[in-house]
Amino acid sequence: MSLASRLLKLGVLIWNCESIPCFQDGGFDLDMTYITENIIAMGFPAGDMSSGFFGYVEGFYRNHMEEVIKFFETHHKDKYKVYNLCSERLYDASLLEGKVASFPFDDHNCPPIQLIISFCHSAYSWLKEDIENVVVVHCKAGMARTGLMISSLLLYLKFFPTAEESIDYYNQKRCFDGKGLVLPSQIRYVKYFERVLTYFNGENQPGRRCMLRGFRLHRCPYWIRPHITVSDHNGILFSTKKHPRTKDLSPEDFWFTAPKKGIMVFALPGEPGLTELAGDFKVHFHDRQGDFYCWLNTTMIENRKVLNTNDLDGFDKRKLPSPGFLVEVVLVDYDSAVTTRPSAENAITKAIESSNSIPISGTSPASVNADAINSNKNSGSSEKDDVFSDSEAEETSSSKSKQTKEASKGDGTVSKTAFKSESQINTTSDQIASLTRETEQVSLGSIGSTHIDTTPDPKKTAIGGSVSGHEVPMPVGEVSDFKAMAADASVFTFGDDEDYESE
Repeated sequence: MSLASRLLKLGVLIWNCESIPCFQDGGFDLDMTYITENIIAMGFPAGDMSSGFFGYVEGFYRNHMEEVIKFFETHHKDKYKVYNLCSERLYDASLLEGKVASFPFDDHNCPPIQLIISFCHSAYSWLKEDIENVVVVHCKAGMARTGLMISSLLLYLKFFPTAEESIDYYNQKRCFDGKGLVLPSQIRYVKYFERVLTYFNGENQPGRRCMLRGFRLHRCPYWIRPHITVSDHNGILFSTKKHPRTKDLSPEDFWFTAPKKGIMVFALPGEPGLTELAGDFKVHFHDRQGDFYCWLNTTMIENRKVLNTNDLDGFDKRKLPSPGFLVEVVLVDYDSAVTTRPSAENAITKAIESSNSIPISGTSPASVNADAINSNKNSGSSEKDDVFSDSEAEETSSSKSKQTKEASKGDGTVSKTAFKSESQINTTSDQIASLTRETEQVSLGSIGSTHIDTTPDPKKTAIGGSVSGHEVPMPVGEVSDFKAMAADASVFTFGDDEDYESE
């Protein structure tokens, strides 16, 4: 190794040693820590071309492969097994006598729970073969991913009864400042593994099948309006940047303001949810002030999971503080999620079809249209948006729905009679033209009202926006879909009376 590379490595080691205890003995100077006598954490063994160009370059400032081999051949000859956690980098296992096992997952992320279980089984099998055997665990820096797996192994080997104690011990051994494993989601997964050991006898459970209904952001300042990506270990499941309903919208257009001050809500109008989930999933919020994200598991959480800023990965690095900020993830059981729902197009079509029947005297076609649309809207809300609904609002919606159904039945009976009436058959051409014009004016106004208000009112906005005169409604599926949903305050409450109070 050249003098320049030695000086560079020395500088990096001096910087690292401020937080990481280095192994310096017998001429060795390595980023390596004995967590226990038989469990070792270390940085990536770089410097060999088998790990790629960047792996070769990192050999100038990380553990060099040649020095790592020499160390184990000197101190643990034939008694060591290396566990590589890097998904981004491999190396030739034959350099370490083939005693290398790979349990890869991405940096700053969480592994499948089954991967943690498999790692612990493998490490335990190796350790019990010989009392002198050691397991060597590394990722790239040998800190976070390594800490997740070693903390889980300490739990599995019953060194500690709780995840908190295991993590605290690892952090104190690995870093002077106690900041080895600090990512909230990775800490959460060690706690998940503790629950697997405690309640499921160490056996992985099938992922609970759920539907991701939406999100609520509590005490949300105006500068937080993120795009959303939902993924699992197989890839992306949902993205506001790619979904046909939201890809052309800015975040300000698909985040709704809830009745309670400081709460923003995201859901897809007219759909049972964003995506189906089972087991591990990641929610990534892409925001102008800095991204933040979290990993969760459907089997380990309830249908409503509230996360504070200390539970969100990367939130502490954002530019602007957001005191009291909370993220609420809303799930529904898949079996209870309705898979079909009348679309907005069907609502309008049914309204127009029903209005084509000649109404009874004193009732305008616009009123009949309003009855049909409101009936469809109320029935849809009761089926789909119950997790976002306030109890009082549900009762009001239910009563309105019953009244609408009764009115619809009544209208249908009279309409059939009306068709048989000669007086209706003798309707003049002017009346027919008038009815045709009024039929085009589809509105979500009050039931029984014959007056079409041309003043914009968000609570009475139609699916295609407020229509007055002969204006052409906006295409269904655009921003108007979300604004129509936002007009219904009951969509955004969860049965909590205080949701209607201002903070």
